[in-house]
Amino acid sequence: MRRLVLKTILRLGRYAVLPVAAFACAMSAAWLMAFDRHTMLALAAAPIVLSAAPAAIALALGILLLPSRRDRNPSVDGAAAPGLWAIWNELDHAFARSGRTLRIDADFNASIGEESRYAGLFKRHVTMTVGLPLLMIMDERAVRAVVAHEVAHARLQHTSGGINLHDFLAASENVLYYADPDRTITGRVAHILLHSLIEWLGKEYRTLSHENEFSADVGAAEQVGHHEMARALVLLEACTTRLSDLVFNPLEKEMLGAITVPMPPLQRISARLGDIRAVEQLATTAAARLAREPEPDSTHPPFNKRLANLGFTGIPTIDAVQASAIDRLLSPEAAKELSARFDNEWRKRARDLVVVGR
Repeated sequence: MRRLVLKTILRLGRYAVLPVAAFACAMSAAWLMAFDRHTMLALAAAPIVLSAAPAAIALALGILLLPSRRDRNPSVDGAAAPGLWAIWNELDHAFARSGRTLRIDADFNASIGEESRYAGLFKRHVTMTVGLPLLMIMDERAVRAVVAHEVAHARLQHTSGGINLHDFLAASENVLYYADPDRTITGRVAHILLHSLIEWLGKEYRTLSHENEFSADVGAAEQVGHHEMARALVLLEACTTRLSDLVFNPLEKEMLGAITVPMPPLQRISARLGDIRAVEQLATTAAARLAREPEPDSTHPPFNKRLANLGFTGIPTIDAVQASAIDRLLSPEAAKELSARFDNEWRKRARDLVVVGR
């Protein structure tokens, strides 16, 4: 039964609630028809039918009709990000298969997603999001490997099955976002009905995500080479820790007693680029992360298993990071505008926290 539920959601996404709505409608119709011949039995079942069927129908309609929260990250065209678009075009041999959007966000990460409205009846739209810190810290070689990894997700159709599961989870949680379980009866009922399902599907999603990451790593390695993919993984893992140690943890401490807004993250990253990607520190940090205990709730498999999947039993020898990819993959105007935008957005959020903390 669980396997059937999972396959249905992987295929239909949020539209997997349609069978539930159909069953609820059929139950209501059968109950009404039973009044003629089994009046007493129908009256006895009334509390169950009159509460369960409308709740199931309302919940299904809520998941289907509630809008997804809009992605507010800016999109970039070929003039703003000529290098990124060129890499994507080069690595994705089915580039004209669907609509494409390239977005930039403020995370040290990259991702790819696929939207297919109305149960897949319309053309699919693929969106790749690349973090500006990733472009600032990594060189073009590493970014190319990261993009190859995301393209492999799309080529292996992880963006259809996996994204459908994610869409169902997001749409279900969206109901709770609009109907607060602590303040509304609708939200409380939805929480009771969805909580266990979301928790179970979350575990299934993490398992599926681990399998997909292994496959995408191998798919990317076929495009850029196993060593290049392993190098990108080492840089991602090590620079994540270096960013926390040199930028985000100090910034968090400054925010605790701040009376004015501190220097924003992207400016801090620019000022500490040399320290963040120092080769000796990166090797030490990567070795430490290799021995670290895996995070049980992470959607990515452990670092050591990802390297082993590529054929490496330890940290491969990596050469120093070259010129920042942002200088080669984005136009100077776009790089400046995006940096200013993200820093200004952070300042606004930080200013509210500083004012509240006074």
